[in-house]
Amino acid sequence: MNALVYYHSVTGNTKRVAAAIAAAAGTEARPLSAGPAPAGLLFLGAASYATSGHDVAPEVRAFVESLDPARVRRAAVFTTGFAQSDTTGKLRRLLEKRGIAVEPEGFFCKGKFTIFQMGHPDAGDLAAAAAWAARLSGD
Repeated sequence: MNALVYYHSVTGNTKRVAAAIAAAAGTEARPLSAGPAPAGLLFLGAASYATSGHDVAPEVRAFVESLDPARVRRAAVFTTGFAQSDTTGKLRRLLEKRGIAVEPEGFFCKGKFTIFQMGHPDAGDLAAAAAWAARLSGD
């Protein structure tokens, strides 16, 4: 299956998770600025930041709006953050609004933020992300 991994990362947490997902799916992790491409399975990762009003960043919204639903068979969303929020749900709704089918199971892991949750995403987080991606991309 043609799997692609795209991410938006300000702190590096989502980028690290994207790399683990990409390795498991046999592809590369791409920043959103690389632009969309056709995909059998599109993994999309982001986080919510205070600078975006604790919402999905404008760059992520613009990327989703640029997707051609005829060129993306299905999507899977992953998020990182200080605490689990509704970012996964927000990404899911943005993709579904574009007419793109989204996997029911998303992925979330903690990310370090200033002095909190140091070490995250850790080896266990990255292994869990890889296992999730392998399960989905093996369909």
